[in-house]
Amino acid sequence: MKTINITRINELRRSLESNKLEAVLITRPENIRYLSGFTGGRDARLLVSREHSYIITDGRYFEQAARESPDWELIKENAAPLDSLAGICDNFKKLGFESRDVSYNSYRQMQSRIKPELVPLDGIVEQQRTIKDDHELAMLRKAAHYGDVVFEQIIKELRIGISEQYIANRIVWLLKDAGCTKEAFDTIVVAGENAALPHGQPGSRLLKTGDMLTLDYGGFYQGYAGDMTRTVVIGKASSRLRDYYLHLLDAQQLGVSLVQAGAAGREIDKKVRDCLKMSGLDIYFLHGTGHGVGLEIHEAPRLSPSGSDILQENMVVTVEPGIYIPGWGGIRIEDTVIVKNGGCEVITHSDKGIIIL
Repeated sequence: MKTINITRINELRRSLESNKLEAVLITRPENIRYLSGFTGGRDARLLVSREHSYIITDGRYFEQAARESPDWELIKENAAPLDSLAGICDNFKKLGFESRDVSYNSYRQMQSRIKPELVPLDGIVEQQRTIKDDHELAMLRKAAHYGDVVFEQIIKELRIGISEQYIANRIVWLLKDAGCTKEAFDTIVVAGENAALPHGQPGSRLLKTGDMLTLDYGGFYQGYAGDMTRTVVIGKASSRLRDYYLHLLDAQQLGVSLVQAGAAGREIDKKVRDCLKMSGLDIYFLHGTGHGVGLEIHEAPRLSPSGSDILQENMVVTVEPGIYIPGWGGIRIEDTVIVKNGGCEVITHSDKGIIIL
């Protein structure tokens, strides 16, 4: 087992002790990968006790698990999926499980087949994942770099008359060509009035002069997600668009400047909103200022009005205020940053100034 994974398992075992559990069942694919290195997590489970670490999977993935996680104890799943798990758990009194990832139906099945008391756990591994190690930070920097590579190329290809969907398809292709395995989320490409939709889907609308065009995308590299947003202008920018863009850029840059170890996510969000309020644009800001990025595109911590997170060194978060005005359009600017003591490291480097193509 790699030293890095031993460290993660030992931290998980300390959580078992503090929760007075003998073992925990891990079913979330990202957590399976984080703890074991096994990438076939959707068809597997981990069982971690105070003495043993098991991967339970079927014959399709057995050889893959042996290669990716050679120091784990492998158990081949039978036709009756809970048989193997029930046999391992016979002597346990309490077994933790990931309550956010287990359906009610699966829970009832486990209840009927497994002897130990099932104890729901919320975010036991996700909390570990919030602080990234050096390897994870390197992967996240690489994913962010590929986003910058794609932006540099795609803005050369933008022209009047091409569709949102065409641009989105090109971005996906460019991400994979650069070195990403796949999209980290559905690529957002929205132009003109469609830019008023924060999560709008690219469609058949064609670019025309004066359009604002929001590009929000990222790719997975070695399992870690990239995420960035830039809004550019096609042909010419109205005075209103220029004015709104500069106000939003001020708020976004303020948000980046506030990210540091010890800062409260809620306070960063409030100050970004207060900045937009000075220009009357806060009423058009419809989501949180940022979120964590890692093995998942959206994870803890949160920079939002309802967030309770205090940032710690080597957390990775986005800073992405946006404004969305029905009938007019919208603008979003997003960077991914690494939290440091006294500041942050911005890992998305594409130009944030107003770009008119």
